[in-house]
Amino acid sequence: MDITEAKKLIHKEFNAKNGLDVLFRMSADVEEERIREFLKALNCIKEYYTDKKNIEKKLVYQLFSMHQTLQASMGHWKSSRPEGLDTDTCFKIFDGIRSIFSK
Repeated sequence: MDITEAKKLIHKEFNAKNGLDVLFRMSADVEEERIREFLKALNCIKEYYTDKKNIEKKLVYQLFSMHQTLQASMGHWKSSRPEGLDTDTCFKIFDGIRSIFSK
């Protein structure tokens, strides 16, 4: 996956009616392959921006928003979790997003 594909995937998952942002908010099930692709995109973005000083505002907003949405939803998962979003997977997503912004 290259940076253009990674940005397109993040944009799609943020804006689509059935994108990850919506699925996180609705505490809906998510396919494991979809999460793997999302994590690949996060890693690609991290690698691309490692030596850069700035990240596009739109991308930053989308990533932070998805992080906050997932984090807020996790607080409601007392008795059961959506398929594909076990604790380890959620923390991989959080770590993937955080790693983009840490140097």
